[in-house]
Amino acid sequence: MSNVIVGGNVSDAWIKASQYLDRVGGHEYNLVVQVSNPTEENMNVRNSVNQFLKIRNFSAVETVSSTIFPKGLWNQKNSREMFYSRFKQLYPEIRKIKSNNTGTYFGRLVDWGYERPKNKVNQLEEIINKLRANKAEEKCNYEMSIYDTRLDYKKSMGFPCMSFISLKIRGSSLDMYAVYRNQHFVKKAYGNYLGLGRLLEFIASQVELDLGILTCLATHAQLEGGNKTPLRKLFLAYGTPYGG
Repeated sequence: MSNVIVGGNVSDAWIKASQYLDRVGGHEYNLVVQVSNPTEENMNVRNSVNQFLKIRNFSAVETVSSTIFPKGLWNQKNSREMFYSRFKQLYPEIRKIKSNNTGTYFGRLVDWGYERPKNKVNQLEEIINKLRANKAEEKCNYEMSIYDTRLDYKKSMGFPCMSFISLKIRGSSLDMYAVYRNQHFVKKAYGNYLGLGRLLEFIASQVELDLGILTCLATHAQLEGGNKTPLRKLFLAYGTPYGG
């Protein structure tokens, strides 16, 4: 049975979900987290999270977020094609990093089939075009794959923790649903939510729809690491008594 956490913004959702995981022993199966405003956050919370991550030599929130949507490369004054081109120029160097040797999340969205040049697909652009052509069809689903059978079938751990992304039109809004086979709430989840929210905002803006709700399903969620005292102090400062 799924457990559903609802947060008003990225910070609120992350705190409530992390509090819940702490309360149930540090991990849970089928944890659903909904973020009502997935591009909004409390910067005090983000700064506190970054301090915690830095002490443990983990990647900062913005770094994790950029693996899903590289906001720094997107200039609204330029075309989407220029955006994709800027990323693809950098992608070969990004792929040389050991942890990225089979790709990144955004790379798989805009350069699916990187290893097979004749079969490469820009899933993100295809989805935008489909949405623009079918905005009146609320019942349609639009999916983008992250998991690649040819590259990932032998893996039991590591990238990609997120398997796929689904989009749905709801009235005048665009919602996103992301599935994680395993989600790390200390190292990654805050950045995951922020990156997905920014990706959703980008797509919605390109198809002239309102920003909708982000929903993430972690088939396994974990609040990893040892000493939780600094996290619990953060929960007390910014969370709710019960984390619900």
